[in-house]
Amino acid sequence: MNLQAYFAQHGTPGVKALAERVGSGVAYLQHCKYGNRRMSADLALRLEWASGGELTAPELRPDLPWPGSSTPPAPTPGVV
Repeated sequence: MNLQAYFAQHGTPGVKALAERVGSGVAYLQHCKYGNRRMSADLALRLEWASGGELTAPELRPDLPWPGSSTPPAPTPGVV
């Protein structure tokens, strides 16, 4: 599940609770949702843990080479 789907399914109260569990803010997660910010790998892992696996780190950051992933990371636009 991506952040857009998580926001839609859980609404502001659910996202706020998740943000508090991972030590982030709702505004920062909204920036990540809209592509204005790129979350760290650490935050992606914390979100996966705190969401009970609803969010997954490889789905939140597909550009990173996650262990156990059988697919190569997605290319980052503008990076050669």
